[in-house]
Amino acid sequence: MKKLFKNKPFVITLTVLILIFCGLVIAWQSALYTLNHMSFKDVTPTQMAAAMRQDEFWSSNRFNTLVFEGKVQSVNSSNSKTTLDFVTSDSYGASCEVSSSSIKFKAGQTYKFAVETYQAERQPHGVLLHNCEVLSN
Repeated sequence: MKKLFKNKPFVITLTVLILIFCGLVIAWQSALYTLNHMSFKDVTPTQMAAAMRQDEFWSSNRFNTLVFEGKVQSVNSSNSKTTLDFVTSDSYGASCEVSSSSIKFKAGQTYKFAVETYQAERQPHGVLLHNCEVLSN
């Protein structure tokens, strides 16, 4: 056994195999943790805006799919993307980017959306949600 550990190629190979095994175990455990903590969360545009203003957006919604209903304040279209700004009662705003939707969005109308939290982006005075999916109108 002593001879094996004096053999440099053997020690290097063993070390690499142990590191690969440990990496696989860590990846498996983190995947299980993430899957066990994923859920749907009903929120409002005001709650999302307030959470971003208070720097609690990702900590409180980390693994969630956010489901929300929002009244559209304004509609901005450019290229193949439509950005909707929602009415909030917070000093921060909430916006949602919708791509390739057949719906003609109108200001003043209320729509229901679902979006993954990790795709959100901090804006100077609000939160921008990317790839929003329309659930109903």
